[in-house]
Amino acid sequence: MAGIVNLQQSEYDAAMAKMEALHQTAVDGVMRIAGRIQQLSEITGGFYIEKISEKTSVLLNTLQTGICTPMQTNMENTRQSMESFAQIITNLDSACDVQ
Repeated sequence: MAGIVNLQQSEYDAAMAKMEALHQTAVDGVMRIAGRIQQLSEITGGFYIEKISEKTSVLLNTLQTGICTPMQTNMENTRQSMESFAQIITNLDSACDVQ
């Protein structure tokens, strides 16, 4: 991937995989919380209610669209930034490789 700077494809791939796994763990955690709140808010759930209150609906919506969606967008932006960084390093490395 590079010569002078020595940015290795395997290092880049490992960093991306680690970052994506960490991100996915966070998103899964938020979705698990939302799912558990949804379960508790059913007749057969822990709260034994017939319908979800307005505040609970807002909370669930916030968890799903106000947190998870921006987290997904952030992950994509981070991936693009890391790809751009790797490309810049490769370009600089090629330009500096004058013998």
